[in-house]
Amino acid sequence: MKARISTLCLLTALALAGCHSQSAPQFKLSANTDSLAPYASQALSKELEAGFGTPSSFMVWPQLPVDFGTYSGDVAKVLQIGAGSVVLAGDGLVPSTDLALESRLASLQGSAVIFTAAAEEPPAEESPAAENEPGAAAGDESESVPAEPTAVYRVASYDPETKTLQVVDADGAPAAIDAQEGDSIQVIGDGLQRGRDLYHRHCVHCHGSSGDGDGPTAKYFNVRPRDYRKGLFKFTSTKKDARASRDDLYRIIKLGAPGTYMPSFMLLPDDEVSAIVEYVRWLSMRGEMEGKLYVEFYLDHSKAEPAGKGEFNETWAAGAAEFIENAGDELNDDWALAEQEDQIVFPVYLKDNPEKKPVGQALPRTPYSPESIARGRKLFMGKSANCFSCHGEKGRGNGASTELRQKLPSGELAEKPGLFDAWGNKVKPRNLTMGIYRGGRRPIDIYRRINAGIKGTPMPPAGGTLTPDQTWDLVNYVLSIPTHK
Repeated sequence: MKARISTLCLLTALALAGCHSQSAPQFKLSANTDSLAPYASQALSKELEAGFGTPSSFMVWPQLPVDFGTYSGDVAKVLQIGAGSVVLAGDGLVPSTDLALESRLASLQGSAVIFTAAAEEPPAEESPAAENEPGAAAGDESESVPAEPTAVYRVASYDPETKTLQVVDADGAPAAIDAQEGDSIQVIGDGLQRGRDLYHRHCVHCHGSSGDGDGPTAKYFNVRPRDYRKGLFKFTSTKKDARASRDDLYRIIKLGAPGTYMPSFMLLPDDEVSAIVEYVRWLSMRGEMEGKLYVEFYLDHSKAEPAGKGEFNETWAAGAAEFIENAGDELNDDWALAEQEDQIVFPVYLKDNPEKKPVGQALPRTPYSPESIARGRKLFMGKSANCFSCHGEKGRGNGASTELRQKLPSGELAEKPGLFDAWGNKVKPRNLTMGIYRGGRRPIDIYRRINAGIKGTPMPPAGGTLTPDQTWDLVNYVLSIPTHK
């Protein structure tokens, strides 16, 4: 998505029609943000709203690796009758991203409309001075210079039959269109709008408008719904330090998490699930940005030790733009990385394997057999895997670690005994005798849990300790436990 609209270099407001009321959902700030001095908390809130907006009027931020839902076309004619209208050439608006659907062309109201003049052709001959400028290389071929957007509007309506698009300004008033024949046009945001609407229909009552796991029904659960704001999701197919992929989120929504309150949404159409996935990713990025801003502010601007409003305003104003850009780049890199194939945990042959197979070739599962189960049992009870210390000797989730005070990242011991996750919840290791596997019961699912661990929990990755063959033996043993309890 970043590559598709990288020439925009702007934040485009999506003031969504029909969502502004006193009962409209609002984003909540985290407890960390509330712990800042009021002036710092207000500045943080302002930056978040500038980049992400509100649940009813959010922002398109092209720097983020989000599929906002984009349609493209070319202007054939501009009509200035009442609310401005344009007639589009050729095929009209063409869906250009996964979340843009031809079936929704008549339902684009509220999406951003961006007209961009055609690229300027370079001069026929370069001046001698230009040739000597830094960065100019002899023999380089000149390229067209991408034009900046000429104007930004909102969709009032679009008729796919006549290919006529009516636009209004950001406040919903009739617009005098600053565009001409031949300009390109993009309509952006319909996909994320749809994801938001579906999220509010199916997910908000548990996960909350902010994705903080504090929806109205969450207080009735003994295991809190997932809080997305750290960018952490427990059950992924990606390596230990990678974010969840779109496929990971799609699978957990479709299949649910057995043994938890997270139900299966198998009956939802695939395109609706994909729209929810993108909105959840967007909420996660918003939460991570809040966390980055908090870390930037808290040392000198907590309620306990405020450095002073005047000093804060001056120093933040000087570096805000650079910080936001760098933080956006970090979010883009982290979430885009999770979509790369080499970040998926998959068993492969390693160097010096007994079968003499090429390094990196897919390694099939070790057959489920008494011999493999026995080897897996030995690993389970051994020091290398050390599974029994948490899961217990019989896999009942009652290992000795659950009764000890754990060492914190600071090196100090926790105040209370037990195991805790990244959200501060006390967690109990899985009772493997029940045969319920929250992240999926396929052998490859369990392989990935062992190899990469469970993100945000005390379940550590064993990929650097166990070979792929050993991991398969451990998978076979884990799958055998319910039948030998």
